[in-house]
Amino acid sequence: MRVRLPEGFVEATTAELERRSLDGWLLFDLEGRNRVTCELLGLGDGPSRRIFLLLRPGAKPSALAHRIELDAWDGWEGDLEAYVGWKEMEEALGRMLGDCEVVAMEVSRRDDVPFVDQVPAGVVELVESLDVRVVSSASLITGTYAQWGDRGHEAHVRAGALLADIAEAAFERGLEAVREGARLTEHDLAEWILSRIAAGDLAEGGTIVAVGSNSASAHYEPVAGRSAVLEAGEVLLIDLWGKVAGDPDAVFADQTWMGVLGGEGPPGFVEAWNAVRAARDGAVELIRSRVADGALLGGTEVPLLTGAEVDREARRILEEAGFAEHIQHRLGHGMDRALHGFGPNLDSVETRDERELVPGIGFSVEPGVYLPGRFGVRSEINVHMRADGPEVTTPRPQMEPWPHRRAGSR
Repeated sequence: MRVRLPEGFVEATTAELERRSLDGWLLFDLEGRNRVTCELLGLGDGPSRRIFLLLRPGAKPSALAHRIELDAWDGWEGDLEAYVGWKEMEEALGRMLGDCEVVAMEVSRRDDVPFVDQVPAGVVELVESLDVRVVSSASLITGTYAQWGDRGHEAHVRAGALLADIAEAAFERGLEAVREGARLTEHDLAEWILSRIAAGDLAEGGTIVAVGSNSASAHYEPVAGRSAVLEAGEVLLIDLWGKVAGDPDAVFADQTWMGVLGGEGPPGFVEAWNAVRAARDGAVELIRSRVADGALLGGTEVPLLTGAEVDREARRILEEAGFAEHIQHRLGHGMDRALHGFGPNLDSVETRDERELVPGIGFSVEPGVYLPGRFGVRSEINVHMRADGPEVTTPRPQMEPWPHRRAGSR
């Protein structure tokens, strides 16, 4: 394990700190408690002793680490101070913070955004005992690490195209098994999908295959020997994800597709599908319309759009269609080098995610409704925020369930 910062990260952080009039960004970790720090520095499961790293405009990165773990810092180009005892550490931390008055850390007021709220309260208390005020780093994360970049975008598009092709082939495989009367289970089809993901040189791939009433469980996982057999007329949900292997800048792709194994599906399915599709497209249209109004440019007349606001719009569409009590989750999650990334989620219910949807980030849009004992419907596409509007990166977004998708594709 060697500590490193992503290419261009210091420069991007400097720009964000200056724009927000912050003295610095103070990163902390111990045993992987702060996922942000671990991902940024390439620390894996994290150090066994406390570390601090301060990023300041106009200065080299400054780090504080325990003496027995200095090997991990071999080749570090910033300043580095070692400590052994707690008193020595606190004194060194005081020197590191110097004349800082306000620093950002991974905290969130009242745990509004728990994915950012990763620094223990005691560490915050320690920093503030040094006459330094701690504020949330949420906006810094959005403007730096959550940014896809050209290389990340390119890798995401490659992964997305492959996943869409695999999903199509999986539905064809399921339909063929039903037509021929073959006994194909959810687990069988999931294993086949995973093999195709691996063969396509995608890393950290996964899938959910759910048929019939199992699709009403949002995070259902088929298990060998206990998964359902694909039957004619049943709803089939396929969720799959992965990213290009071997590329540290690769951004995940994550998609969910729906089909019926012959016929129109169970009563109420078409109505549920139409509502979910409308919520999905309505969310994207809200973003597009607000960009046209200048929202993402940060103008003074039009407030920036937040993930919570987009979630509320999709939820409104589902509720007006009569599915209010069948919504189980947020509209979507931030996505970058991690499947559930550091950037804004589209969420106003599970959390209060009022982070701004700025250009350069990406996320999933995946409204779903779940009718226990009957079926579930979810449609998931991926969106990359551009300065000129949202780019739907998922190839051929689904307008109709399989097997009618070809006729309705766009």
